Amino acid sequence: MARDDISRGQAERLRGLDGAARVAKTFEILAGEGSLWVWGDEDEILFTEDGERRTLLPVWPYAAVARLENEGEVDGEHAVRIPVGTFLKEWLPQLEEDDALIAIFPVEDRIAAKLTLEEFRAQLTAALRPN
Repeated sequence: MARDDISRGQAERLRGLDGAARVAKTFEILAGEGSLWVWGDEDEILFTEDGERRTLLPVWPYAAVARLENEGEVDGEHAVRIPVGTFLKEWLPQLEEDDALIAIFPVEDRIAAKLTLEEFRAQLTAALRPN
């Protein structure tokens, strides 16, 4: 299980941001940290659906915020770290096959943004470019 990567107070402050600010911070953090976090266990990653029954993969910028959103719901589940490069090269093609969208930094069923895979790739690639 991943250790907390930021304090609970920092995680709560990030969770309190509005949707647009959570999206901006997520891409800033992903570029700086080089990884993102999903929720699952050793065998499976948590997916969800929106009201239109589209498959969504929730992602968070830190393990601590993922934990605050999910911990305690199912025994054995935890924050799972995925390096950004691995996500782009291996996960996005699989998500495309599954016709999934990316749910950015959900907090209490409020998703900061639902992005297509192309939108996610474009925003992440832009965040990764040196200024």
